Amino acid sequence: MVVVDISGRHRMADGRYHLVCVAVSAVLSPFDVDKIEDMRICQEKADDVSMDTIVDLIKKACTRFRGTIITEPGEFYNYPEWRVEAILGRKFKYAESVGERKAIEVAHHVSLAVHRMLHE
Repeated sequence: MVVVDISGRHRMADGRYHLVCVAVSAVLSPFDVDKIEDMRICQEKADDVSMDTIVDLIKKACTRFRGTIITEPGEFYNYPEWRVEAILGRKFKYAESVGERKAIEVAHHVSLAVHRMLHE
């Protein structure tokens, strides 16, 4: 499984979006994160946070990881899973289990920390 979180979806003083995407390759059980195998952090400055921008960033972050991509529904503007899967070109689902949500929480803490470190 690869869980993903993006921070920086608010416009910065320069009028651009400073996005930080974290992809975490993890082994999950239904109720917990059993093991974090690897993590990749990508950043990008964008003029918008369109679906194309988000998809490109997530594809870049997940390039070397195998498995289903898991996010919170807000990452893809609540688009249906089948549509996101078609756009990404690989298996995709929204988080359902407690273990998946805990893994997204890990990715969120990292992306937020990196975003703050870069901009504070």
